[in-house]
Amino acid sequence: MKHKIIQKKLLRYWDDELSEQEKEKVQRHLERCETCRDALQTIKLIWATERPIERKAAPPFLWTRISARMQAEAEQGFLNGLKVPVRLALRPVVTVVVLLFIFFSGIKLGNLITGSTGDVTEISAESATDNFGMGYFEISPPGSINAHVLALNESEIDE
Repeated sequence: MKHKIIQKKLLRYWDDELSEQEKEKVQRHLERCETCRDALQTIKLIWATERPIERKAAPPFLWTRISARMQAEAEQGFLNGLKVPVRLALRPVVTVVVLLFIFFSGIKLGNLITGSTGDVTEISAESATDNFGMGYFEISPPGSINAHVLALNESEIDE
């Protein structure tokens, strides 16, 4: 047998969990292979310093209770398995709906407070500049190309 296979079985060999046939194969290999004997010695040293693990017996009727619970879950059917995925899929949808509700209720509340009906009214350039204190600034510096374009636009609007 190869070293890797034997070394994987050494712990089970030390715990006496191998079948008789496997145990004989490992023993024959250990007689010929010093590397695997050293690995077994290392395992013995490690486990010799530890306390042995107590094996406890399972409570009576443990398997009966486990199988009854598994059977009950299987009888609940297809919908039981969908609860968590459906809940996870609906979470973003519910979040978007709540945010949209908050957004539109904020708009409605704002309209109620300001008395606005939601109609868009035209604001003249003069009233906008007056409302925002921009009357002190010129839209474009004198002599710029933009001043000529604005003059053309104003003459088209006046006609």
